[in-house]
Amino acid sequence: MSQPAIDAAGVTHVGKLRKANEDSYLIGTLQRSVVVHDASPGASGWFAGEAAGTMLIVADGMGGQGGGDVASRVAVGAVVNHLLNCMPWRTVSSQSSRGPSLSGIRDELASALADGDSTVKVTGAKTATPEMGTTLTIALVIWPFAYVAHVGDTRCYLHRRGELRRLTTDHTVAQRLRDDAAEVVEADSQLHHMLWNSLGAGEDLPKPELRKLRLEPGDALVLCSDGLTKHVTDAQIAAAVGGPGSAESRCQKLVDSANAAGGTDNTTVLIAACASA
Repeated sequence: MSQPAIDAAGVTHVGKLRKANEDSYLIGTLQRSVVVHDASPGASGWFAGEAAGTMLIVADGMGGQGGGDVASRVAVGAVVNHLLNCMPWRTVSSQSSRGPSLSGIRDELASALADGDSTVKVTGAKTATPEMGTTLTIALVIWPFAYVAHVGDTRCYLHRRGELRRLTTDHTVAQRLRDDAAEVVEADSQLHHMLWNSLGAGEDLPKPELRKLRLEPGDALVLCSDGLTKHVTDAQIAAAVGGPGSAESRCQKLVDSANAAGGTDNTTVLIAACASA
């Protein structure tokens, strides 16, 4: 199956109540490249290998005193640098019928998040903001597969034929109580905003959630910070993602909806829409 065109875009907004935007995001093509600094005539410039995949990352920082925006930014940078330098390229480029090896990519995604955790902790110590931390969700599309790695309560969804399926679990105390002890947590409880799993904020290493799925033409991946999901339901997200317009216009519609419903937090939305067959 040949890879369909992917329309990927992101929109972020500070919201109506926050003074600073502590979300960070990145959309890029992961590939090897060589920059030529000196060579015989005709060989100058730069050379790029075959693109390995499309990478989407969203991070939601926390910590206050300027710590949140720094945490999310340095975590995204650390994850990208790790994947660029450590990804098993031969495995990624495999064109076998089974697709790329899950173990190699899974291991590197987990290592990349560990690098993000370490970088946030070192940065926090240097800037006297040891409480800084961040969530981070990454989706790596290596057609026809998508690999998702996740820590925190940012989310990744799959939109397919009008239906929205959540691919990640919120790593909040409230969700853990529901999952482990079947306890009912009141809707207004602060436990919905307390994370047990993040990058940088805890003494332990993060426990990344990892998964692989096969994509189909017409699918769309949605990554977002909790500024969206505090105000916009899954049904509303599905309607917007399945609607007309470019990926960017659909992202903007969702951000506008979050702000119209209160905009109590920073909101970031990324959409990667695969063209239909």
